[in-house]
Amino acid sequence: MTIKALENFIHDRKQARGLPLTILKDTVLGIDAEYFFLQQLSPPGKKEPLLHALGGLPFSLKSCLETFLHGLKGVGIKPVFVFKGIQLYKNERPFARPDIRQQKRAEAWEAYDKAKGETAVNIFNEIEPIPVSEVSRYAMKLLNENGADYVVAPYSSWAQLVYLLKHEKKFIDAIYGPTEVLLYDVERVITSIDFAGGGFLWISKRNLLAELGGLGSEQLLDLAVLCGLEFSIPFPLIDQPHLTGTMAVRSARDLIRNFVSGYGAVMAYAENPFVKESNYIDTYRRAYCAIKYHVVYTDKGVLEPIITEHAPNDIHEFITQRLPPELYFYLTKGIMGPEILNALTSGKLIESVPLDGGESLEYRRFLSDLESMRSQSLSLLTQPLHRFYQAKRVYVVYWYERNNEHEIPHRLTPTTYETVNSWNVHSKVLDPKLMELNQKEVNLEFAVVSLDDEKFAASTVTPKTPGEMLETSKEIVANTYWRFLQLRSFVTPQHTLTPWGKALVAALKASRTEDLFAEPLIAALELIRFKALTAKTYTPSYTGLPIRGTDVEKAHILLIARVASLLPINHMPIGFSGPLSRNLLSFNSFVAKYTQIARTLIESTVFSLLANSDADRLAEDNAGWAKLGVSLPFTSGPNSGLGIAMKTYLDELCGKPEPTDEVERGKMKAELKKLFAHALDVVGDVERGFRLWDTVVKAVKLAAKEGAMTNTEATAFTDADAWVQQRR
Repeated sequence: MTIKALENFIHDRKQARGLPLTILKDTVLGIDAEYFFLQQLSPPGKKEPLLHALGGLPFSLKSCLETFLHGLKGVGIKPVFVFKGIQLYKNERPFARPDIRQQKRAEAWEAYDKAKGETAVNIFNEIEPIPVSEVSRYAMKLLNENGADYVVAPYSSWAQLVYLLKHEKKFIDAIYGPTEVLLYDVERVITSIDFAGGGFLWISKRNLLAELGGLGSEQLLDLAVLCGLEFSIPFPLIDQPHLTGTMAVRSARDLIRNFVSGYGAVMAYAENPFVKESNYIDTYRRAYCAIKYHVVYTDKGVLEPIITEHAPNDIHEFITQRLPPELYFYLTKGIMGPEILNALTSGKLIESVPLDGGESLEYRRFLSDLESMRSQSLSLLTQPLHRFYQAKRVYVVYWYERNNEHEIPHRLTPTTYETVNSWNVHSKVLDPKLMELNQKEVNLEFAVVSLDDEKFAASTVTPKTPGEMLETSKEIVANTYWRFLQLRSFVTPQHTLTPWGKALVAALKASRTEDLFAEPLIAALELIRFKALTAKTYTPSYTGLPIRGTDVEKAHILLIARVASLLPINHMPIGFSGPLSRNLLSFNSFVAKYTQIARTLIESTVFSLLANSDADRLAEDNAGWAKLGVSLPFTSGPNSGLGIAMKTYLDELCGKPEPTDEVERGKMKAELKKLFAHALDVVGDVERGFRLWDTVVKAVKLAAKEGAMTNTEATAFTDADAWVQQRR
């Protein structure tokens, strides 16, 4: 996020200057990742408005990033991306700021339901882009694949970039980022790069201060805080409908001129009812100190204020409670994500409204059922930490119950770590099994299928032995996956497969190796257990349900389409074109939330393994740690595009006189290509969706046979399978 008012002022006053890109040849460029992705994916022509109607990641994300990296390489610039870390302390209650995004989404769907497609797209286009935090893990994976460096800041990326620039070793030579960078001891910042024109735009702090009437550097910080930052509200006297952009900046400047400083202005209006009601004096102090004494991660692996001189000793009051240095290290490498750390430091986990609106009771029940996974994650995270964090209470606050806090219990007996610490399998046991299964690397599929061998499963019962720590990434990843599978009841504490584990093995063995179905299959079986993956219509008022055939046929189509939704549609790097389904977007909310929490559980499992010295933390170099972070599964959830394509195919086929006729099915293939014109291979994707369906049905049959599912629950799948066989 940027200081929007100041950004507008800079734009209006034409403060940005241009220079040729060749000036940056043979330099290292520090890039604010959030600023970059918002800039790349938000402008007209690049923004994908229907992302809010599909879920998942932008189709153009990979193309935008790789094109940019290729452009930098062509000029001789080495990039270092810096991602944002843990959220700063916010002195406000959850959902205190209005969220107009959901209102806009509802308006867009209302227009779409009235066949006003263009109006709907325009309204979707007005909504702010999805948070960069939702694409960060995938972006890190792409950066790693392209050999580009990145780091996650402990808190804000701005201060971390300044630290890298100002360090005596000159880790970077320039910064490409937002205007917030100028709040520090930095003279200039690059704000945009144009490879086609061969130039870049930059802003001079000296010129900006002159344009602001000769303000000083400290007063620029005052002005920024008064105008409002990402983590603090604007000064109430400036936060007025008629004061926007340049006018807000001028008002803040005049206040500073009249009262010498921002703090002087705030204190002058201390008795103002709006200032009193918002507790703005405290907000101002915290925001000012959070910028001035921001905490950075140093090259020595410790955290310290970017300005140590006169730094207060209560930094935790305006940053957050301090965590162990080891946790920050794993955060910087992308092994740990910030979500669970935000919850631990703040004591609150905020559950915002999903893209579809979250109106279904089933989704709200599902969120409540996920408490067990969250408890496991927090237990793994806090068990090796100080007693302060072991005893700290963490609450979840839902958008539909803003005034209620639900505690997430994590002081478990035995601890979650104690239930899974019998997995300490070394290479001497692991490598022969990898060779036997013709696997080069450890992945989720290997972790599951290997335990189908009872003799091998018995050999994995390996209590921790002093002096015999795990050493390689391969060992760390394998034991993490096995611990995760046990936590999710696919494996018993004795390391044998549960009925659900046997069902998962059967499904994986029936799938093609190249389909890589381990993640969607685990998600499918978990969602079945959570009673989320069913043929039931959750929100009948949502459009996009099957409309042809009998009620039974409609239920079959909906179930099959939901399974297909567990896979992404392969699409050109441009905005989506094709029919939409708010109903399938609703199911996508289940998938996205499970994906997020499964990833958090895996990250907590890795941390627990490392923090308890089950592995040698000195055995890996920096490249190895980064590779470990991007190798973990559940990087991102799919969009609902393939589910829509599957639903469209089966629903339209139901309207044909002979839906099982091969000629009719051939015509529908051609129709699919027209409807999803920008999909790379929609027919191939739908066929892959059917292959996933086959494996899920196989798993369901075995789960029912083993007594893990009722026959009634399984019948919904087997009946749909019998119906669809002649319609494929």
